[in-house]
Amino acid sequence: MFTNRNKLSALALGTLLSIFALQPALAAQEDVQKQWETSGYAHPGKGMRTMKMMHMMDTDNDGKVTKEEFMAYQYKVWHILDKAHKGYITQEEWMTQELKKPGG
Repeated sequence: MFTNRNKLSALALGTLLSIFALQPALAAQEDVQKQWETSGYAHPGKGMRTMKMMHMMDTDNDGKVTKEEFMAYQYKVWHILDKAHKGYITQEEWMTQELKKPGG
């Protein structure tokens, strides 16, 4: 039979195990945060977060970029980079492929 002390010990142990189980997820989240902070998206007006880039994604010109518009733009970029439709992009393709506006 569990006594109150045993129940508290089991609860404490369960809490500790939960915290340790979350450590990899928290570490991964911190890695994503660090990547974000050094990415082209992190700083407004620079890199990938310019008004020019926003206007390229805002296909209905309403001054907003929806998730669908954002993902559609990323889809277009993917297909420009993966010209042979292999399903992956090599380092060489990533570093040498010049992105041009479709039809431009």
